[in-house]
Amino acid sequence: MAQAATMQTTAQVRFNRFLALVYLVMAVGLGITALTSTWVSTNEALMKRILFDPWFAWGLFILQMIVVFVLSAAVLRMSPIAALVLFLFYSALTGVAISAIFIFYSQETIYRTFWVAAGMFLLSSILGLVIKRDLSGAARFLIMVFLGWFFAYFFAMIFFPGATGVNQTLTIGGILLFAGLTVWDTQRLKQLSTQLEGRKSMGGLIIIGALSLYLDFINLFLLLLRASRR
Repeated sequence: MAQAATMQTTAQVRFNRFLALVYLVMAVGLGITALTSTWVSTNEALMKRILFDPWFAWGLFILQMIVVFVLSAAVLRMSPIAALVLFLFYSALTGVAISAIFIFYSQETIYRTFWVAAGMFLLSSILGLVIKRDLSGAARFLIMVFLGWFFAYFFAMIFFPGATGVNQTLTIGGILLFAGLTVWDTQRLKQLSTQLEGRKSMGGLIIIGALSLYLDFINLFLLLLRASRR
């Protein structure tokens, strides 16, 4: 009995440490994104390339996708330092990609939306931690919903940019989707923490968790920002 209690306590300590490191890495990534986007917004030449050079914009997007793919596919085989550097590089790329928000939105709107997104993210994360029911079965459903929403969103942006009703519906749907993904990804951290014992890949698992939550937060923030437009 005492041994079981000790093992349970050890597992809880391990999970708490793992969770703290995941959120720390995520927060550092968000900080780099914020600093990079702010700096780029003051660089007129770079802003013009982002806004008016489609090759540059698509190249930036493709580079982001490559970094995410590499991290997702090979992070457990990388050294923790290499994985962290790649994640921070991706955070900086995202900062460059979203820097145009400083042109389309006021700083007050951006800061206010950031805190609203932070509040929604925090509540979703807490929900993911306290829910006892295993949500792993929802993974396939969420992936299918995400892919459907992703293609519908970009299809609407390209072919129906002026369709206010359609765009608002997809924006609200996206907010709910990423709030749900935050719940699922947070609960998935519990499963990842069970893989820590006896493994040398803790650094990789931390980066996987931080990247998932980072993507949830960034998308939640951008969709809330889009919803704030009148």
